[in-house]
Amino acid sequence: MDDEQRLKLSELNARAWTGEEVFCLKQAKLDSSIKRNTGFIKKLKLGITKDSKTLLLKDLGEVSLGKYLSEIINTADEGLQNVSNKSDDVAAAVEVISGLHQRFNAQFTCGLLELFLNHFAYPQDDSISDKEAIANVNKLKTNLKVFTELYLVGVFTSLDNVTSKEGLPAFLRKRTIRKEPLLFSILKEILTYKFNLGYSAAIASSFVKKYPQLFEDDNIADEYLYDKDLKNLLRTLFRKYTEAVFIKAVQLKKKSTKLIKEHQKCQIRTGKETDDFLDEYNSIVPQYEKFKSVALLLADFFKLEAPELNDEVDTKEGEEIKPSLITNAVPPPGQKVWENEEVRKFYEVLPNIDDVHDQSSENNSDSSNEKVNTFFKDLEEAESKEAIDTLSVAYWSQNLDNKATRKRLIKFFVESKDWSKVRIYARFFSTNSKYFPELIEEFVTYIDTGFRSQLHSSKINVKNIIFFSEMVKFMQLPVYMIFHKIRTLIINLQVPNNIEILTVVFEHLGIFLINKPEYKPHMEKMMGLLKEKKRDRQLNMNLKGAMDNLITLVYPPSIKSLNASTRELLPEQQFYHILIRRELQYFEAKRVIKLLRKAHWKDKEITDTLFDIFVKPEELSYQNIALLARVLSELYKYQRNFVIDCVDELFEKVERGLEVNDFSRSMHRVAEVRYLTEIYNFGLIKPDILLDVMYMIMKHGHDGKGSYLFCPNEIDNVDNYFKVQLIATMLLNLRRTTSTLKKKLPLFLRFFEYYTFTKEQPLPQETQFRLKTTFQKFSDQDGFETSESLQESATKLTSMVKTLSNVNSPTSEMTANNNANEVSSEDESDRDREQEDEYEDEFSAVEDTIEEAEEDEEFDDQSEEADGNESDEEEETEDENEENDEVEDDSYKDVMVDRDIEQKRMYDEYQAKMKDEKERKMEEDLEKQLRKIMQDSMDSRKDQKVVTAKIPYIDQGKTSISSKTAVSEPRTSANDNGNGPKKVAFTFLNKSGRKTQSRTLRLPSNVDFVSGVLEEEERLKHEREKIKNIVLQRTFD
Repeated sequence: MDDEQRLKLSELNARAWTGEEVFCLKQAKLDSSIKRNTGFIKKLKLGITKDSKTLLLKDLGEVSLGKYLSEIINTADEGLQNVSNKSDDVAAAVEVISGLHQRFNAQFTCGLLELFLNHFAYPQDDSISDKEAIANVNKLKTNLKVFTELYLVGVFTSLDNVTSKEGLPAFLRKRTIRKEPLLFSILKEILTYKFNLGYSAAIASSFVKKYPQLFEDDNIADEYLYDKDLKNLLRTLFRKYTEAVFIKAVQLKKKSTKLIKEHQKCQIRTGKETDDFLDEYNSIVPQYEKFKSVALLLADFFKLEAPELNDEVDTKEGEEIKPSLITNAVPPPGQKVWENEEVRKFYEVLPNIDDVHDQSSENNSDSSNEKVNTFFKDLEEAESKEAIDTLSVAYWSQNLDNKATRKRLIKFFVESKDWSKVRIYARFFSTNSKYFPELIEEFVTYIDTGFRSQLHSSKINVKNIIFFSEMVKFMQLPVYMIFHKIRTLIINLQVPNNIEILTVVFEHLGIFLINKPEYKPHMEKMMGLLKEKKRDRQLNMNLKGAMDNLITLVYPPSIKSLNASTRELLPEQQFYHILIRRELQYFEAKRVIKLLRKAHWKDKEITDTLFDIFVKPEELSYQNIALLARVLSELYKYQRNFVIDCVDELFEKVERGLEVNDFSRSMHRVAEVRYLTEIYNFGLIKPDILLDVMYMIMKHGHDGKGSYLFCPNEIDNVDNYFKVQLIATMLLNLRRTTSTLKKKLPLFLRFFEYYTFTKEQPLPQETQFRLKTTFQKFSDQDGFETSESLQESATKLTSMVKTLSNVNSPTSEMTANNNANEVSSEDESDRDREQEDEYEDEFSAVEDTIEEAEEDEEFDDQSEEADGNESDEEEETEDENEENDEVEDDSYKDVMVDRDIEQKRMYDEYQAKMKDEKERKMEEDLEKQLRKIMQDSMDSRKDQKVVTAKIPYIDQGKTSISSKTAVSEPRTSANDNGNGPKKVAFTFLNKSGRKTQSRTLRLPSNVDFVSGVLEEEERLKHEREKIKNIVLQRTFD
């Protein structure tokens, strides 16, 4: 039905809803006979078709039908159920129902709507068969089509026209309050009908194809739609449905792919063709095809990006790969399937004997025994490809094919003992495989059985193995049969002769399987299994050497790599390699340092070699790592940048090891963290840095907080204890203790203990022993108490964290501008507490800095003492070298002087920054506030009875103080003649009752009282400057 006809009917039906009689075919005089009335009802019950439409409309205009209206409603509903899905029949049904509506108005339409809506309530019973479910879907599809047409022409418009809501289906009774368009409610219900099985997909696709105008804006449908917001609602509904279809299609694709993989794995494990996983796969494929088709249709209709649902072959499962568009591309030698073009033609270019076979089938004459004997004699003497191809043609042209000849062929190939002819015999089989598959199947079974018998016995049948290999090259054996044999051999390498069998197979098939696209993914898995098997500690060295040979057979080294010459090291480079990596334990550290200082540090090759040596502790014996760290720490005094680069590189390697998490580098990572700990022991890094590294190792892969701090994840599985081993190694080798470490280490130990409890229990014995030794060490030193369970550890950890967070850092006794007068007002106390809080963290950092500086000075003193001893020894033996050392020491001192100059420059910049306008303004405001507090305090004491007192204090001037220096320094003046001692101005306060008087006194500086005040002021100033210098030096460093 086109839009113009719908618009015409819609106008008539809208007038009929108002009670107007608009049926144009109605006669003036209606026939009320029972025969005509019952005849109409019978015709209506049979169904409405294109052919019966005219007669029904004619009777509708001539027959009264008023007394039979209730029966007509039921019959019309039954007739609509018999309407076919053809567009012409649906259009005819719409015209007839519209005619009934135009004659009887709401009396007919309301009852029919109530009955017809119940056909959309699908059964909730999931036990119905697939056949019944498909029938229900087809009926729903037809009913939806009929209802949509009646909705568009204005017959079925709204639930408001239904007299009783009790007769409606349950899904519509729930939605009466929402006032949704009736068509939208029905579609929402239908599209969920057995969605996971894909039954609603056909309904959705047919609706979108049939009524695209309901999803487009500004068309003729806007004129006859009852609900104006229907289009937006339908677009939203179908977009959500499309997204659900996408998700389901992707899930089914993944599941079907997984089932195929599992099926192939099962066949490889058993070596037999099985139906495991195929039943489930065959049930999923039809569903996937339904979702795939509707997904592509809806994606194209709504202009959405569909997921990747192409039936591309999964190359990981060894299926065919699309050939490259570059036809003349030549693969590298190590990736060639065949040795040369001649070998490729031998296995891939087979003679076409279709015509000869067809002629042989038409000629049914029997061959003589003499011809058969001659054929087998020639077969035994065949030596080349051409000879075997001629025999393949002769076999059919001479009509030799019969049951007896085939049995004799099998017997001939089985009993043949000439291994050199196996290749051409396999070519004979491959050429004729299309014409006697039973013979091929029988021979493959023989080969398979013979190969299986060798897997668990001490016998070797080399001819059987070679025949198996050649049949593989001609693609005559299934994939599962090939890799079942290889997998079984790899798993059971301890069985006698299995390594020899696998060697024969790889000699003939290794390069072919790893480079043939159809077999490459499977072969790569087998090689991975072989490499994993090689790590088995129970295998002896001979077996591991044979496994290395197998890997070489599959991955032969390229000629370029064989011919490549290794880079030769300079004699000096070789010397340092041997000195540090082999002979380090035989020399004292000072002697090694002496030799290293003589290296050509300006030569990049030498420095690169030394850098490589110092950043690879795994290349040394594990016992020598501490010696290497000591040498590096002694070298710091002479080559600071080099040592810093080495330490930075070591940090990078530790972090990279956590990110890569390669099991094969486990020993390297252990050596790296041991090396880092030894570097700390020799004072090259601070304790905070070492703790940060240990925290980083422990928390890598965890981003949770609280109870989810160490939740299981893919990076750090609960059964992976390697990070525990790393941290235990660092703690066990920790020897240098500082106040910072003693303060922060207990919290880390508690975190570490909690982390160990989050691992899968019980821990391995080796890990338990290491943890017990670690915690025992710190239990003896710091009184660390271990926990017995995760709950106890968590309780102790929480308690420690709360305790540390509640403890305030000790405040420094030093405060800026110590006043001689005590101020007791509450405002001043609050201000003091705020100032203490502000500087609390800074003073704590200063204390740590002083401690670390003292430790560094102690370490430098020890180093200088060692250097002094070394110099004493060298004076006795090497005078010339001592002179060279003095030159180097002078240059080193020059560097230190430059460094002091640079620090002074940075400090001057800092002082200049502190004296900018903003800082001066803040100081002036602070001074005003302090004076105000002092005055308030003095005013509060006016009513107190005090003894007359004369209080002298240093006069700071009557003007406002503009700098800290003016606050801390009293004003002094010289005598008029300039020869006497300088005088210091003091303000003398005289207070009697409420009256306070002051006058200025100038006292000579040589008075004990004045000199004491000046000395105290100078001492405080000196201490403040010293603290500032330490803080600035630490900050800029």
